[in-house]
Amino acid sequence: MAYDELSDKKLLERVKACFKLAVDSEAKQRERERDDLSFQVPENQWDEEAKKQRQGEIVGGQVVPPRPMLSISLLAQPIQLILNQAAQAKLGIDLQPVSEAADSDIADVKQGLYRRIERDSNAHQARLWALDRAIQCGRGWYRVNTQWDEDGDDPLDQEIVVERIFRQDCVYIDPAAVEPDFSDARWGMIVGWVPLETFQEEFPGVKVPTGDTEFLAWMKEEPEWARMEGTDKDKAVLVGEYFYKIHDRETVEAVTGKGKNKQTIKRTMERVRVKYCKVTGRDVFDRQDWAGRYIPLVPVIGRELQPFDGERRWVGLVRGARDGQQFANYSASNVVEAMALEPKAPWIMAEGQDEGFEDEWDQANRRNFQRLRYKPTTVDGQLAPPPQRSLTDGSKLTLALQSFSMARELVQTATAFHQPSLGQLPAQRDAQSGRALLALQQQADAGTGDFLQHLSQISMRYEAKVVLDLIPVIYDRPGRVTQILGDEDVAKTVMLGRPFVPDAEGMPQELPPRLPGMPPMPMPSEAKEYDLSKGKYAISVNVGKSYQTRLQEGQSEIGEVLQAQPNLMPAIGATYFRFRDFPGSKEIADILKKMRDQQYPFLRDENDQSLEAVQAQLQQAQAQLEQMQQQLQQAMQALQTEQAKQQATVRKAQIDAQVNMQKAQVDAASAAQIAQIKQETELQIAQIKAELEVVKEQVKGEQALKQQVVGEAHAAGMAAAKPPDLTFRGENELLLDQ
Repeated sequence: MAYDELSDKKLLERVKACFKLAVDSEAKQRERERDDLSFQVPENQWDEEAKKQRQGEIVGGQVVPPRPMLSISLLAQPIQLILNQAAQAKLGIDLQPVSEAADSDIADVKQGLYRRIERDSNAHQARLWALDRAIQCGRGWYRVNTQWDEDGDDPLDQEIVVERIFRQDCVYIDPAAVEPDFSDARWGMIVGWVPLETFQEEFPGVKVPTGDTEFLAWMKEEPEWARMEGTDKDKAVLVGEYFYKIHDRETVEAVTGKGKNKQTIKRTMERVRVKYCKVTGRDVFDRQDWAGRYIPLVPVIGRELQPFDGERRWVGLVRGARDGQQFANYSASNVVEAMALEPKAPWIMAEGQDEGFEDEWDQANRRNFQRLRYKPTTVDGQLAPPPQRSLTDGSKLTLALQSFSMARELVQTATAFHQPSLGQLPAQRDAQSGRALLALQQQADAGTGDFLQHLSQISMRYEAKVVLDLIPVIYDRPGRVTQILGDEDVAKTVMLGRPFVPDAEGMPQELPPRLPGMPPMPMPSEAKEYDLSKGKYAISVNVGKSYQTRLQEGQSEIGEVLQAQPNLMPAIGATYFRFRDFPGSKEIADILKKMRDQQYPFLRDENDQSLEAVQAQLQQAQAQLEQMQQQLQQAMQALQTEQAKQQATVRKAQIDAQVNMQKAQVDAASAAQIAQIKQETELQIAQIKAELEVVKEQVKGEQALKQQVVGEAHAAGMAAAKPPDLTFRGENELLLDQ
């Protein structure tokens, strides 16, 4: 039985089965993800056994102080560098027409609408939030959703938004899916705990157990769907948003070839629909059709391992660096512990030398006394040298420092972020050029570029499929006015579904509709019409460099050209200093540009004019204006009459245009009325003909009756007198002549 044919009870059973399947199949993966995410908190980088061993205790009546447990996070910086790389990258969706019905202008509108959706819903932050989790533990999620357009002209207008999922571990997907973007998943769901009071306020028509006895029984029966939180035993219900696909299959036939090669090919076509509902452990509610064909849950993956035991694994940056991080924490703690023991080395003295000064010597390792007093003799009265500290074993401190350095290198190897990428120059930096250091820094980009590549080529491609599939359905109202963004985020307002022309301010003005019975009028050259439901488009995701990176590369490349060819400074010096970013660079660029315009006028932009040229044009225009003002004063009277004539001419032209339009409307209306009158006349003629046929039949009946009467009269006259002279005139007229 298909999903859409299931009752609420059967559908709930299937949802529970899917949820349990996902929980069981991903239990180990989710446990690893929680362990890796716990490394965000430095103190969680120590396991419980190590914490227990380093706690203070009492041994033999003596207090043993706790040992140091330092957490020096070496993973925060690499993770943040990858996030910054993604944040500064210029990620963008490009659309290309691929079908006959597709159009490059519509592709630009869809692409501009996509950019506006990204901007308004802050899609970049939703992606980075999911990418952060993927970098740390292997997987992250965000979603595409729809909501009411509160700023729209129609209260029923909706808009598409890209939203972050705060608790990304609450996303469950079909375990049978094998594609990296889970596009072949048959179902997916998001779950979340909702306090019982809040649930009753949001969904008053949905019934769940509320009494303590019933709720406790539900918890015991289905603990994964109901629980009590906190010390006050607040009840909470697990609510799931469940998306599932419906596959409609249709068999089509096509005949190919001719003659002996003629054959019939059958093909089964599949169309996918997506349904949506909300569920608790006791009920299904809010069942509806999703507007698109894709499940709108977008994955962001770190690194997926090759399967070897039937389990699917995803890892991030933390998994391979855990041991190195713990080694670094242990080594750093040993360094501090060794340094702390140095001033606490025991004092060596002869018996009796601290007599009378025991308190001072007992506190000598904890307090800085200005002087320490001692007796120069032993208990036997013999002279003894002054007390001395025992020598500290410095090799322990050296070994701990070496261990920490080794641990840091292990973390750098696991994360592919070495010293140049972390802002630290190698020891032989004096012998290395800037290009060599840049190459060392780019090694990290090559080692961790797969995170950004997966975001762009897997996550954003699937996101684009979901959004572009929704656009023709969500933005389907003809005449809807919306805003799109160009390549440089320049806003533009367009109208969808109807032809329009932009006014002086760039706002779309709808063209008048075609009158009934009138042929379609040719559209003005500046008119546009965008039907977003037509055509298919190919999706590509571009990952451009950030503006700062492009700025640095530009100044580096141009600087090398000028170093090799200094004679090019007058030609390209202005451009070079445009890429520089120090005080006075823009002023230098302006000066060099003026020099270039004078020396090389053929390099000047046709649309670019110097200040001197503009001033000369203004002076010339001012002189011409003064001359025209004199001529204007001399011909004021004539101009007034001529202006009145021109105004009358313009007004007449406007009236003529209105008259012609009204005439066209009247002609169209007249044509429609004539057609209607003609139709009504034909109906009346047909009705009259039918009535004439009835009259003919009546006349024939009357004629037969008259003939019968005449026959009877003739028979009666034969027996009496002279028969009368019967004369018939016409078809229906009978005359009796005596």
